[in-house]
Amino acid sequence: MFWIYNLFVALSVPLFPIVKLKTKERGDVHLKPRLSTDFPEAENKIFLHAASIGEVNTVKPLVRKLEGKVALTTFTDYGLERAKKIYPEVPSRVIPLDFYPLIKKFLKKNRPKAILIYESEIWPSLMRATAELSIPLFFVSGKIGERAYRRLLKFKKFLKPLIEDKTFLAKSEKDAERAKEVGFKKVEVVGDLKIDYEPPTERTPLKIEGRRFVVLWGSTHSGEERLAAEVHQKLKEEFPGLLTVIAPRHVGRAKNLKLPGKTVFRSESQTVPADAEFYVVDTVGELPSLYSYSSVAVVGGSFVPGIGGHNPVEPVAVGVPAVMGEFGTEFLEVAERLGIDVVPPEKLTETLRNLLQNPKLRREKGERSYLNWKMERGVSERILKKVGETVEL
Repeated sequence: MFWIYNLFVALSVPLFPIVKLKTKERGDVHLKPRLSTDFPEAENKIFLHAASIGEVNTVKPLVRKLEGKVALTTFTDYGLERAKKIYPEVPSRVIPLDFYPLIKKFLKKNRPKAILIYESEIWPSLMRATAELSIPLFFVSGKIGERAYRRLLKFKKFLKPLIEDKTFLAKSEKDAERAKEVGFKKVEVVGDLKIDYEPPTERTPLKIEGRRFVVLWGSTHSGEERLAAEVHQKLKEEFPGLLTVIAPRHVGRAKNLKLPGKTVFRSESQTVPADAEFYVVDTVGELPSLYSYSSVAVVGGSFVPGIGGHNPVEPVAVGVPAVMGEFGTEFLEVAERLGIDVVPPEKLTETLRNLLQNPKLRREKGERSYLNWKMERGVSERILKKVGETVEL
């Protein structure tokens, strides 16, 4: 089975140019670096693997605590671009194809002290090669979602010998139970690394003219901007000065948004005039700080299916009450731990109305979520404590 898998990987190589053409706007499937084994600046460091841009952002607490001792690998080129931007001092590259001769050569040449895989990427050739080379491998803040769980169970006999010596540091009790079911023997719950999010140290400038309620929709996807406009139209009858701020997850979509009112774009102005109803954030990297200007935050990617939501800790960390949709499946446990409201689209207007009408409720929800977040922090310390029992940090 193992060699059949490797044959499949080898046969997939000619398909890379075709896939690249289909996803060229992300540039995330270049083949050449995936066939390279060079990573000299990372030799004898701890390799931290984060699949793409979201994961690269989330592992920041680990990167900071392992300063000078860590190198990053990503699965997508898009993730690599982000890694080089936010961690310019950290060696980084895309991980080679999971082809056994290639991945083993990569490990022998660069000899990592240990490999930390954020969440749940199980690569059979990597699992086997690390065992043969006695390189400790840890899944950190490990997650096994429902679909992945069903898939892994189907291949349990194949995977179990490859993963039973690996350490799975789970983000939740459910993930820990699933890890044991699919074949991991060394399992412990450490918590969700997303909770160790580090808020911005400086507030990005924004001037909002007039005394207004501000509802900020963060990291929205197609369909959510329309919902934001509908909710705005309903609420502005009761709150005439209402300002709706929309920050699309992919800023390239921003200029194409059709909103029913005067709209100002962040790239054109850092001032929102009193007669503007919508402010569109079409810049990169400013959303976490802009949350601090809002009365209430609505977390995007959670009101349309198929996305899984985005990190609600960002507004919570600046004391703003957050609301999330029922499709934010990747963050439901975080929302529960932090006391964040999770509502279906049809209940959103009512939920926002209650928060805007009641300053005491708004303040209490923001403070409660913030205090819960403070209490839950420390996941990265728990991860490194367990890693340090095996590897000298």
